[in-house]
Amino acid sequence: MGTRYQNNSSNGFEMQSQSSIVKPPAPSPPVPVDDANAFVRIARKLYHPIGFRKGYNFTFWFICCGAMLGFCAARIMYLNIEGVFFESTLLSEKYWYTTVSLYRLGITIHLACVVPAGILVFFQFIPAIRYKALIIHRINGYVIIGLILTGNAGALMIARRAFGGGIDTQAAVYALATLTTTSLFLAYYNIKKLQIEQHRKWMIRAWAYLGVIITMRFVMLIAATIINQLGTYWMGVACRELEFGFINGNQTAAAEMAFRQRYPGCIDTTGALLPDRYIAIQGSNDGRVEEVSVGYKLGFGMAAWVCLVLHAVLAEVYLSLTSRETERLRMVSYERQKARGWANPGREGLTADKVDGVPWVPRQTE
Repeated sequence: MGTRYQNNSSNGFEMQSQSSIVKPPAPSPPVPVDDANAFVRIARKLYHPIGFRKGYNFTFWFICCGAMLGFCAARIMYLNIEGVFFESTLLSEKYWYTTVSLYRLGITIHLACVVPAGILVFFQFIPAIRYKALIIHRINGYVIIGLILTGNAGALMIARRAFGGGIDTQAAVYALATLTTTSLFLAYYNIKKLQIEQHRKWMIRAWAYLGVIITMRFVMLIAATIINQLGTYWMGVACRELEFGFINGNQTAAAEMAFRQRYPGCIDTTGALLPDRYIAIQGSNDGRVEEVSVGYKLGFGMAAWVCLVLHAVLAEVYLSLTSRETERLRMVSYERQKARGWANPGREGLTADKVDGVPWVPRQTE
């Protein structure tokens, strides 16, 4: 053993040691091939440096947070309440914001809080900031939560008059304030418990609800166009609002006369204004000023509810499709809670297994 015979053409058989036999080299492992197309490779060079590892995460952030950033940045000018905001708002709303201090205070608080919050949230969802500058992420988060909660208080103050203040509009404002406040509270509670995957879920939900204000602008425009074409939608408008629309800060006899001729039902037998009487106005986005206002008022509440349902569904769909990320973050939560010595690592926050009785276990112990 240890030798073998080899046939030689000149000398017949001769012995050869196994150690002298040249063995073929072992095959090298296959080199991984990046089968991504050129667009994906370019996109990775864009989103990898800011911490994103999945293209869909970057796309979701870019579309949603980018839209919020653009929307709020374009409305920084509205912080000039008496200037730009009053020039662009409906005359009926302007009446209440200029004559009643409560509503003026409410709209000022609301705009001064939600506009900067919408800008700051663009940076809150950038992974690189969470990984490399966690203290900035935390401080920014506290600031955003404080701004949104204060902004919600301002929204509740003006709900009775915003876009006509109808029951549908008031209910939509109350629902949005409740959903966002609850979601932010649960997100805060879970992060204090180091339940990171639940914190992520509730933050995504909160900003999905807050993003309703963007989407509903498009729905309102569509609704106003349909209302104008149908010509069968009417709304009661207070005479005090109609008079303000005609005068609009110009106390002229001609403006007052035009108002009285257009809406004689607002004047009593003595010639005095009946401020609390309501006149039916047709909604029309290409009619008179008061008719255009009604066209937008009629669509506001409907648009808010339609977009709220749409955003809520899309948020849950996204969370369901990213279950792997949820599980990964739960493992991170488990490790961090275990390092703290807590009794139920992986289950310290608000998790479903606290209710349905099926305790979650980490993958490595299953």
